[in-house]
Amino acid sequence: MKLLAFLCAMCLSIALNAQKYDYVWIIGDDNQTADTTHGGATIDFNNQPLQAKYHFRELNMFMANASICDTSGQLLFYTNGCDIAGADDEILPNGDGINPGAWHSILCDQNNDGYATGYPGIFILPNPDSSDVHYLFHQSMKYGNNPVEYAFVSQLLYSVVRKVDGIPKSYFVAEKNIAIVEDTLASGEMNAVKHANGKDWWIILPRRNSNQFYIFLFTKDGIVDTLTQTIGNIPPPEKEGYGQTTFSPDGSKMIRFYPHEAIGLYHFDRSTGLFTDFDTIHIDFGNFISFDGGCAVSPNGRFLYITALTKAYQFDLLASDISSTQTTIATWDGFVDPIAISFWRCQLGPDCKIYIIGGGDTRYYHIIHNPDEPGLACNFEQRGLVLPTPIGASIPYFPNYRLGPIDNPGLPCTATVAVSSPPGNRHLGVRVYPNPAGGQLTVALEGTMGQKHIVLRNMYGQTVKQVYVTGQSETYTLSVKDLVSGIYLWEVTTASGVRLGAGKVIKE
Repeated sequence: MKLLAFLCAMCLSIALNAQKYDYVWIIGDDNQTADTTHGGATIDFNNQPLQAKYHFRELNMFMANASICDTSGQLLFYTNGCDIAGADDEILPNGDGINPGAWHSILCDQNNDGYATGYPGIFILPNPDSSDVHYLFHQSMKYGNNPVEYAFVSQLLYSVVRKVDGIPKSYFVAEKNIAIVEDTLASGEMNAVKHANGKDWWIILPRRNSNQFYIFLFTKDGIVDTLTQTIGNIPPPEKEGYGQTTFSPDGSKMIRFYPHEAIGLYHFDRSTGLFTDFDTIHIDFGNFISFDGGCAVSPNGRFLYITALTKAYQFDLLASDISSTQTTIATWDGFVDPIAISFWRCQLGPDCKIYIIGGGDTRYYHIIHNPDEPGLACNFEQRGLVLPTPIGASIPYFPNYRLGPIDNPGLPCTATVAVSSPPGNRHLGVRVYPNPAGGQLTVALEGTMGQKHIVLRNMYGQTVKQVYVTGQSETYTLSVKDLVSGIYLWEVTTASGVRLGAGKVIKE
């Protein structure tokens, strides 16, 4: 019996890890011209090293952004909150007119931008019993009654996408814009987490400017139960739409973060669908007031990451005093293209890296390469993924599709090694080798002008080697014979502090 139980657990783990529903990210904005600088891009995690490849499509992904793959990671369909398109970029039958109303008329029909709510405000879940049926859950906006209430979320809707019998990868919209609840709801802040059975889902959505939550149970029969719970702090009204909520990969904790406010930590029971406890994590922003930001949790569930425009922080969720573990892991380096490439919303990728949007209508994602590591060892890389087109204010939201039952939760992602960018080298001609290094470490600065600062730090963030250099296309050698064996962090910056490159190197 023990052997049978073990084999069943192994089969379940393999099946969960094979669920690659989140392997293709659809991005891109401003499709006025079909050229190589506008019109769209695709990030496909099936291909390594990872690149964002140009792909022209007519749907602008301004803010609302959702896509779904089959279990092997092949794109099925995607949406910008206005229309639903297939993998061939054609609108699905009955796939137009999502989120109807005045907000749709302006953003979708008149401006051709794509729908807009807070983040996350739209996502796709497969029917727990059928890979041929998917549910799109989406927030619907309406105009307020006075100038102060310009627009707000008034409904949570769902639409159903079904496979066409006998035709591979062919889908149609069977139902659309079906109301689940009508109320004044939070803009964004909508999340999904697996039930304790590892099959069904809980969908959590706060009421607007409230500490009351709607909790919906989604099964093979659709939404079958609606719970409400009041817990935690009431968020400030002026921060409406600027926060982010996210679940830890194991579904035991939910984080609710608003810029320049304390962090809400909610403990969640996946069996009952209710929060069991609430804690506050205090955060020191210094003298800077952030009006936007995001949050994410490391794959192992230990570290919480908070982004606040010009700063990124790490907290240890396993510490007895979480607030005291606040560590600054990144400070905006001043890079502008054409606006500040700051730190906004966060999403854990299927490769176990955390991706962070670099601001509205920019061409960059920042990357936390090793989020399971403490402090600077998490390896936060500014503009780590260069995108070929503007992305609006859009980064997709995906729940942990691979989360299993309580007794066998599985892994939320599969770690990979490299991230690559289109021509234009994200390290701007910086190469560091050999890796691993023995007695010497070579830093090649190819085609970089002006004074540079080369720094080598240990895993505690302490500087162990540094040198200031000038010139162009030169190579410098650092002796590392005196360093103990281990992992070190290298960084090359300009005299003004702009990062040219960063990474890890192993000292043998």
